[in-house]
Amino acid sequence: MEPHGHAQPTSAAMLAEPERLAGLMHAHDRYTAEHALRVRTLGMAMGQFFELSKAELLVLNHAAHLHDLGKLAVPDEIVRKPGPLTQAEWRLMRRHPVEGARAVVQLGFCARTGAAVRHHHEHFDGSGYPDGLSGDEIPLAARLIHVADALDAMITDRVYCSGRPLPEALTEVRHGAGTQFCPRCVSALEHVLE
Repeated sequence: MEPHGHAQPTSAAMLAEPERLAGLMHAHDRYTAEHALRVRTLGMAMGQFFELSKAELLVLNHAAHLHDLGKLAVPDEIVRKPGPLTQAEWRLMRRHPVEGARAVVQLGFCARTGAAVRHHHEHFDGSGYPDGLSGDEIPLAARLIHVADALDAMITDRVYCSGRPLPEALTEVRHGAGTQFCPRCVSALEHVLE
């Protein structure tokens, strides 16, 4: 873990903390909490495909589990809105990666975990948010979470849309390789889904 100028929690505490935070998320918004668990599972499988180190997998595990923690700072009527968001509502929603990153770092997670949370909506071509990073500027953990997050969002029923069949969603992810998504991460996704 990277130092932050204060003592870091023990490994056991760090492993337990995402579970406690996920419990808070579940109490607040069951869909977001269950989505986070699915994104974590898929992201970890992709990370293992890349043969990430134990330290990198720990960062990925925490960041994937907590990637939407910042939605707790977004008003419920926006997060749970059954229809399209207005431009003003989108501006608030697009703050959730920044708020989530700030929260995980304040809670004692390493800076790399915060960076993965902050950048999980960056696009490979630089058109994403919050910072417009592109390509390898985007942390690998964030690129993996982005692909897993998008796939799960497409195949899961939500208040404003029904889930799509997996083959259809996977085709859309493939079409986004090189623009929205990291091509290597899309290949990893295809591999783990086989």
